[in-house]
Amino acid sequence: MTNPLDLPGVMLSVLANDPRDGSLGIALASTSVAIGARCPHMAIGKAVVASQGFTNLKVGPLALDLIQCGLTIDEVLQALRQHDRWMDYRQIAIVSATGEVGVHTGALNTSWAGHITGQGVAFLGNGLADIDVLHAMQSGFEGGKDAPLAEQLLASLERGRSAIGDSVPLVSSSLLVRSPAETDQFDLRVDVATSLDGQRTACSVADLRRLFETYRPLATIYDMRSRTPHP
Repeated sequence: MTNPLDLPGVMLSVLANDPRDGSLGIALASTSVAIGARCPHMAIGKAVVASQGFTNLKVGPLALDLIQCGLTIDEVLQALRQHDRWMDYRQIAIVSATGEVGVHTGALNTSWAGHITGQGVAFLGNGLADIDVLHAMQSGFEGGKDAPLAEQLLASLERGRSAIGDSVPLVSSSLLVRSPAETDQFDLRVDVATSLDGQRTACSVADLRRLFETYRPLATIYDMRSRTPHP
């Protein structure tokens, strides 16, 4: 099996809020394993954070703490720059429940790294050939504007995967969506793609789609059981 650490690093993420119900969500995919354990962070009803690039595991929780203390997103990013002397290696995005967006892409991220932002949404990536992948993600997200947030995020990630091409194995991916009403919630992860076979064909995004389609009809049942369990 090819060691993912020997492969060129690529990371994609899309973060958004949904003003229809106050949901926040984030979807990510990477050539690294278990990306869902390190990069997405969320405070329900407050903000969602992506911490990627040369990831600092403390950044996401710190950003959420500062937001819950009342700092604006701009103030949070300023504080992170003071806290972390390696910010030129980081890529950080924050989307609040009210639609504020802030993104930092350090100059020392690998290959092409950058971001696109809109009202309540951010698309970012590193290790890419150019910005076209992010434009594809934006198109995928906007094309599903009437769909639930989880569907929009997953469609965006899938469009980015297609734009990158099959030669780059996206080894892990994740989808995290939460709402204040605690409905339509998803916390799904693919830590290692099932198709990782040494032939550079790994596609955790396809695995994530299959997991999502399997879990989606059960989400309401699991929510009901948590609220009103029956023997």
